[in-house]
Amino acid sequence: MSSLALHVLTLTLGLFFILVGQFKVTPKLFPDIHQDMKHEFGRINKVFPFYKITGWRPFAKNYRMTVGITEIVCGIIIILLPGRLKQLANVVLLTIMLGAVYTHYALGDKLDRMAPGIIFGLLLFTRLIIHQQGKRSSLNVKNEPMVVESKDQAKSNRQESADLKLKDKKKSNDKKKN
Repeated sequence: MSSLALHVLTLTLGLFFILVGQFKVTPKLFPDIHQDMKHEFGRINKVFPFYKITGWRPFAKNYRMTVGITEIVCGIIIILLPGRLKQLANVVLLTIMLGAVYTHYALGDKLDRMAPGIIFGLLLFTRLIIHQQGKRSSLNVKNEPMVVESKDQAKSNRQESADLKLKDKKKSNDKKKN
């Protein structure tokens, strides 16, 4: 079950981030959403998370393009590539979502502006948990010794079981007679 949930969640998140990244990068499919993203990153740029530490903030266009391309690449990696790279892409996207929530909070936006970052951050975190649980359960299965018995051993075990049942019946019959 966790494997099916993991695959569905992975595919959904990957496609979502490819689509959202595309909104930020190019106006070809959805020009009005792209224009809104340009405006938003003009606002977002003012509360760049590392500005207080570094004293530097990127240009709004570069910031938008970097986030968009990162979302597209990580979305593709989550869908297509196996292993640790997939988990790394998940962590990168989770970091972007945490940054989005922080940014909207710093701008004083209402919860409806923070909700997508919170929801998709939780979904990415859930995906990591499901992956870890599946990994842990597969390790437990691998560590358990497999008992393989031959046909002769199985037949012998069945015969012994039948003999024990027969002895139990004889004992109970003997007790009834006494």
